[in-house]
Amino acid sequence: MTMKITATGDSILNQGLPEEGYEGFEELKAFIGRGDARIGNLETTVTDWDTYASAYCGGTWISCEPRVLDHYLRFGLNFMGFANNHTMDMGPDGLLETIEHLKKRGVAFAGAGADLEKAAAPAFRTFQSGRVAFLAICATFDPAARAGYASRSLKGRPGLNALRKTRKVYVDPAHFQALQEIDENTELNGVLKYSIRDGFNPAWPEGTLKIGEFTFCRTEGKEEVVTTCHPRDLERMENAIKDAHYVADYVVVMLHDHAIKGMDMSEPDDGAREFAHFCIDHGVDAVIGTGTHQFKPIELYKGKPIFYSLGNFCFQSNMVVHQPQDLLDKFNLPEMTDIQALAARNKDWKIGLHTQYYNFRTVIPYLEYDKNRLVKAELKPVELGFEKERTFKGIPYPANAKQTREIFERLGELSAPYGTKLNLRDDGIIEIVLE
Repeated sequence: MTMKITATGDSILNQGLPEEGYEGFEELKAFIGRGDARIGNLETTVTDWDTYASAYCGGTWISCEPRVLDHYLRFGLNFMGFANNHTMDMGPDGLLETIEHLKKRGVAFAGAGADLEKAAAPAFRTFQSGRVAFLAICATFDPAARAGYASRSLKGRPGLNALRKTRKVYVDPAHFQALQEIDENTELNGVLKYSIRDGFNPAWPEGTLKIGEFTFCRTEGKEEVVTTCHPRDLERMENAIKDAHYVADYVVVMLHDHAIKGMDMSEPDDGAREFAHFCIDHGVDAVIGTGTHQFKPIELYKGKPIFYSLGNFCFQSNMVVHQPQDLLDKFNLPEMTDIQALAARNKDWKIGLHTQYYNFRTVIPYLEYDKNRLVKAELKPVELGFEKERTFKGIPYPANAKQTREIFERLGELSAPYGTKLNLRDDGIIEIVLE
């Protein structure tokens, strides 16, 4: 029998959907429902606001009430990624509370847990067409959000399944010498150099210089930034994929990543491509990217689909009602309420992500496999109500003909350099042309 998979992008759903439904909801639910495995990315914690906020966040501290999770699940999703830059917004307690809400609702989730062993483990569901394993990992996170393994003497650390990356900046000898002189003249790395001397940090390799999060490398070749994945994180994923294959017939990986190549928000960085190819090289059937708020290219690699980002599926981060004092202090707004402070930060919502229409475009993939061979790949164009009033903005609607054409042309333009061809059918469905 054929295995059918559908997937949605980032969902920041804070106030929920209209209680009685809305025009277009049933159409989207039906398309998602074509899948046996129906995947989403939960980019919020789920709490009763009875926990503390972390000292860091994914941009805004985000949580929603359990009833809002129920609204989200009305789309019929049965797999959930929970590895993203908001996973730890409400600290370890918020993470664990979210997990309990997912468990109570029978949702198979991956990407976060009470320790790294749990966060990195695959989730499974069995259908008449076979068993699917699902893994989730995040490449954009505060270091304190990383889950950790238990040791012989200490418990594991709650957090997310993290994909660390190394960013190396290659510069010519003249620029490298200038950086060295700045470092020496300002004593910028004084503390770090003492730390290296005393054995708390490894020494820099010859021809490199560390400044902040960047490692500068002297080169006679092209000046560029090159991002690579941490080998231990790849090794952990390889083992998880291997474990998944012992139990399941199909494996899907979700990667949450905000990194971009240069200044182009629509282009994945080197590390994202390395990771996606690595997964498929080790037997993954599809890689679902989330992270940046707009969609990115689609690539068929060895006949398997890579969606470098699906963009947003639900986008209500401008409707959060609680924030920690940290936000008010950061923007020097001590006399305001939480809601007023959020609005002031965004100039009464005249600037920011919610003013950019391309953050309100996405597609829902439908993938059909016959014995692990992709035989059909369709995309449902979706628009998130960019022109609608605030109450109805940020929830998904079927795209109209004009929006569908725009999505098709933009996605085709982005994907063409990867050799991917798209076809727009008369019924508004975009097909990925399979070789």
